Amino acid sequence: MSTVIIEGGFPLLGTVQVSGTRNSALKLMSAAMFSNDDVILQNVPKIDAVEDDIKMIRVLGGKADWAGAGRLILNGSGITSHELPLEMGSRYRTSLLMAPPLLFRFGRASIPKYKTRSTVPRPVNRILEVWKSMGITVEEDEDYYFISSANAVAGHVNFKIPSHMSTDALIMTASFLPGETEINNASEECEIDDLIDLINAMGGDVVRTEPRVIKIKGVNVFKGAMMEVQPDKTEAVIFSIATLITKGNVVIKNINRNVMVPMVNFLTKIGARYEFEQNAIKIWRHDEELQATNLTIAPTPGFVPDWQSAATLLLTQCTGTGFVHDTVYTDRFGYIKDLNRMGAKIELLKPSEAGFVPTVSDDAYDIERLGEPYTVAKTNGPVKLKGENMNITDFRYGAVHVLAALVAEGKSEIEGTDVLDCYIENFTTKLKNLGARISDQWE
Repeated sequence: MSTVIIEGGFPLLGTVQVSGTRNSALKLMSAAMFSNDDVILQNVPKIDAVEDDIKMIRVLGGKADWAGAGRLILNGSGITSHELPLEMGSRYRTSLLMAPPLLFRFGRASIPKYKTRSTVPRPVNRILEVWKSMGITVEEDEDYYFISSANAVAGHVNFKIPSHMSTDALIMTASFLPGETEINNASEECEIDDLIDLINAMGGDVVRTEPRVIKIKGVNVFKGAMMEVQPDKTEAVIFSIATLITKGNVVIKNINRNVMVPMVNFLTKIGARYEFEQNAIKIWRHDEELQATNLTIAPTPGFVPDWQSAATLLLTQCTGTGFVHDTVYTDRFGYIKDLNRMGAKIELLKPSEAGFVPTVSDDAYDIERLGEPYTVAKTNGPVKLKGENMNITDFRYGAVHVLAALVAEGKSEIEGTDVLDCYIENFTTKLKNLGARISDQWE
């Protein structure tokens, strides 16, 4: 397990290049397995999550080879097995996205259940419900889902709540089913448009007719194609916030301006200074005060959950009281106790206690049985943070520990930074290149 020592109080200065996003790369790798010809992906981040998917593809008999920096060549013609190995497949929930190409090839797929580090299975009920509504049978035991498409049919699917991964799974499944499938209330996440573009380039027929309506006509042949993975919007946000809290001056390159709109609106409200130039954004801060504001976490086109922890940290450095209301998840504030140990003043409240209407989009949370969740973070600032010893246990907000250490007085020892290597390419190296004082230790 990796451990780093971070000495805070130094501004980030310079230029950083955002890598391709894993949220696009992983689904494109799975979709490439439909084809018996080479599918070439470019701008693929070289991270643990991608390397693990490469191993899974190879174990199944498929081809997945690096051909230079960020360039991955994939081919599903050699796939001979419909079953993912338990140890590999249980590490990531995205393993379920390997099911559609296996169903296309074999009519069945055996996919391990995703388990966290505590080996507790995580819910994937939305995806399973979508498949079942299409006539796909899903049986399960303690470790596996056993999926069959023998009786699958195209049709109309209405999502109660937009779901990113469920939309992915349905697009990929409907792509080979005879007839037309329509998804209503589909997710608007930009990475889904990468998937649509790749499937169409491979010979599929997928159209987003409205922001939340997608129509798919099934085909039975998929050809080779080439696709560039879009930039990681979350990485761009993390470096933007890191620049502001350290009072730095950074140019962030390789961004998609359109998907940064919710973040830019937030920066405008707090009074941050920034400017765009083509596919780059320059952000800087000297001694000017930033003003706290209220922020609602919501599905795209809103301020997405992956940005929540970094935004909450930024509000602790703003003047006044701010509220962050997460309307998507109920379990994304686990980092608050560490920030408060460092000197932050963050109070976790129920929505009604903060004057908000309780909203829960997480199907795994039964509000009638469990009661109103604590999904509002109240911040008071600005505060001075002090270095602390911390342990990253959850990738979903692991980066916020590193960012907090960058602004804190003194040194922080952070254990478990290898978790971040699964999701952000060369994260600590990029920070070092901007002047962050980070030294590595290994246990």
